[in-house]
Amino acid sequence: MKHRFAFIAVLSLLLSLPFFSFSVFGFAGEDDKEKKVLYFHVGPAKTGTTAIQIECMERREELAKLGVYYPPSQNNMNHEMEFHKLLEDKVEEAKEWILNIKHQSQAYQSILLSTELAAQITRDARFCDFLTFLNQHFRVKYIYCPREIVPAVGSDVTMCIMQGISIGNIEAFIKHLIIDRRYSHDFYSRRDTTFLPYEELTKSGKLVQTFLQQAMGLKIEIPDRSFHSTGNYYTRTTDFTDTQLTDLERAFSVGKGAFSLIYRQPDGILELSKLLSSLIKKRNKEILSNPIFHMGEFCPYLSSGFSDCELSHRWTEGTKASITLPLTEMEPRPSHISFFDTRGLVTKDYTQNLIVKVNGKEDRLYVYTLSNNSQRIDISLSKEDDLAKIEFEIPHAISPYDLGISPDKRKLGISFREVHLQY
Repeated sequence: MKHRFAFIAVLSLLLSLPFFSFSVFGFAGEDDKEKKVLYFHVGPAKTGTTAIQIECMERREELAKLGVYYPPSQNNMNHEMEFHKLLEDKVEEAKEWILNIKHQSQAYQSILLSTELAAQITRDARFCDFLTFLNQHFRVKYIYCPREIVPAVGSDVTMCIMQGISIGNIEAFIKHLIIDRRYSHDFYSRRDTTFLPYEELTKSGKLVQTFLQQAMGLKIEIPDRSFHSTGNYYTRTTDFTDTQLTDLERAFSVGKGAFSLIYRQPDGILELSKLLSSLIKKRNKEILSNPIFHMGEFCPYLSSGFSDCELSHRWTEGTKASITLPLTEMEPRPSHISFFDTRGLVTKDYTQNLIVKVNGKEDRLYVYTLSNNSQRIDISLSKEDDLAKIEFEIPHAISPYDLGISPDKRKLGISFREVHLQY
């Protein structure tokens, strides 16, 4: 009894000390509140990113007076080149850059980083690992500026051609842009993120001012001015070639010379971008409503928790995955979706369970064994719901390495192949 009272007295004394923390014993990690806030602006293309970055670069001193550090960089405007080091496998250089920022920002309340590259490499393992490192040193708050897919992709296509970038297969190119945007939006929606839709930012006529106020609470007067990576639309710095216009016309099955006629008008680029957006909207619906697609090649819907496409199949990675069908955008609207020939990572002694949920409600449990390892998943889709979020829980996900099958250390569960929509 005496020992218990003595222990309580000592513990009370320790807790009263200002430097004492449960984290000493591992009960709590480093207090996030003690970390400096790092705002990470993820700027997908065509969401006013250039305008925001140029203003921040030119107003570094003004931002500094407000306690915000906008770090200098190799190109001085944004932090693209620093993050590109990750793709060059110069991870240690990128980490050293972050540690320098941590040291240089001691006199500031917060930090702002901005790069379009982040929206393009959200599924790259090196980038994801780097974000973990970032969170170890800062309290990271992401700022993501989504934009309606169709006009954004239309603008992307227009600018690629203006810059002389070869598109090749327009169908594959559009699929890539549309799917890329869905992946990046999903990635950041799973983190501490402020979403600032491009359409809302541009309503006030003060895009940058609205961005800084809503994302970071900064009160700063910044009138809008015209920015563009290839110059103002009306003062063209590059030109379409007849070949490029013809390739577009062929890809979208429009009459010969149709794009050329529009483009040669005084405001031709703006009108061409609008026309492309309407054609891409039609193509987007075709992609969304394609009754058959293969997960090993691509998935036209917002998805998370899947590993890379491997042509013949695609694995779930981790214990959870999901696919979201935007039912109201799909014409005709599907009534069922079927996943054919799904297979689990199993051995003679190891099985997989798959729990399927639709919009939070459990649908069915599938058990994968060596003797029953090819299963079809059939899901009915409600007529009332605007979307169908299909969630997959794989509690026994494991790496082939841990099973002694291969050196692959990914935590895999179920592989998906062909998918059919029924109407």
